[in-house]
Amino acid sequence: MSEYLTTKEVAALLRTTPGALHVAYNKRKSYLPPRYRFGKRILYKRDEVIASLRLVEQ
Repeated sequence: MSEYLTTKEVAALLRTTPGALHVAYNKRKSYLPPRYRFGKRILYKRDEVIASLRLVEQ
């Protein structure tokens, strides 16, 4: 099972802010990893975040 990351942790990996990450999702940027909602929390799978980073770097 993949470990989940919070929005704040993903923003740190992407070198941005949680607010900027939220705006990018609202603009439907294709390079962002899928997010999962658990109640009020939004979480991301670590493996998917790393995979999306690799795609952007290429």
